[in-house]
Amino acid sequence: MKKMLKSLTAAAFGILLLSSNVSALPFEAKIECKNNNCRNFRMGMYQIKNTVTMKVLVEKVKGSRMAMRLMNDKGQILHEETFGKSFSKFGRSLNFSEIPDGNYTLEISDNEERIVRYIRLATKNVSEVSRTLVAMN
Repeated sequence: MKKMLKSLTAAAFGILLLSSNVSALPFEAKIECKNNNCRNFRMGMYQIKNTVTMKVLVEKVKGSRMAMRLMNDKGQILHEETFGKSFSKFGRSLNFSEIPDGNYTLEISDNEERIVRYIRLATKNVSEVSRTLVAMN
């Protein structure tokens, strides 16, 4: 009797799952702040002179969590860090000395808004080019 009750319950549950429409909750994209005018936080970023290090400074409202992501041009996350609710200011140094040349994206976000900065890393090699001039008649 127990086996029959379990079988009927499983069958009813399976029919219920198959007959209902599966729908996901709509995904709400975060609002991208332009000109650093987010309601909950502000961000500053600068390159340290004569180095390949960027300094990132964020000031936020206490009580909100923040996330910082560094991604390459393929969208792969190279570095991700979260900051707790108790911080109101934080700063990080990002050292690009061991990262290959390319385009990178730095995203700072909370639950509602985000700031995106694009970084282009290019090594300038200084070298003498030897040329040979060949003239033909």
